[in-house]
Amino acid sequence: MRSPAELVVLPDMVLQGAWQMTLDHWLLKAVDAGALGPVLRFYHWPWPCLSLGRHQRSYPAPWDVLARHGNLELVRRPSGGSAVLHGSGLTYALVLPIAMVSGRTGVERYRFCCRWLQQTFAQLGHPLVFGQDPARLASSHCFDRATAADLVGVKDGNKRIGSAQRRSRRALLQHGEMVLWSTPPVLWRQVFGPVAAPAGLPLHPSRLPGLQHLLRQALMKQLGLRHWRRWQPGPKVWTAMAQGEGAMAASG
Repeated sequence: MRSPAELVVLPDMVLQGAWQMTLDHWLLKAVDAGALGPVLRFYHWPWPCLSLGRHQRSYPAPWDVLARHGNLELVRRPSGGSAVLHGSGLTYALVLPIAMVSGRTGVERYRFCCRWLQQTFAQLGHPLVFGQDPARLASSHCFDRATAADLVGVKDGNKRIGSAQRRSRRALLQHGEMVLWSTPPVLWRQVFGPVAAPAGLPLHPSRLPGLQHLLRQALMKQLGLRHWRRWQPGPKVWTAMAQGEGAMAASG
């Protein structure tokens, strides 16, 4: 495959959680097929959403009760890892052709896919390093430990960005959740019990509107890309996603 000349950037979308995950899975297939790539998108959630890792088959029974009562939406991610409670931060999906990803091991690929995040937050005065907790540690949710896939604050050791990946034959999807605001304590206790909720990144409010711009610039610099283009999925693409079809051309 030819080296891509530009980064494909989707607009910030506020969608039902199930559609967010369907779109990310479709993007992975599109990049794998060579129809798109590399791709970056940021998104928010219309209400609290609890996403389960792809292989997370067991989870506390009360989560189903909370979902039935409308306290949150329960969805499954196409990426791995443990449960993440979304709604108090910024979520991103990065999809790269595997040929662009440096590293053979999972840890090496995480380090490569998080470098642009580290550069941006260091520029903002909040340097981040990788966690040290063992990945084999059993856990029901993502933010109770920080593994080599996650980023913690140098100054306080608090986990700031959780990451999860999925690799296909020719592409790699990385999901990430940046905690920017404090999670509502009542909902957090309902979901995870008495464990402390993650603290938001201490960014000045004036920094938030330009955060996505800085992150995009850092990623493009890391990948050696000089141009980017905005792409909005059209009706044919949404129909294909709804029907579970394979990747279509980016013009769809």
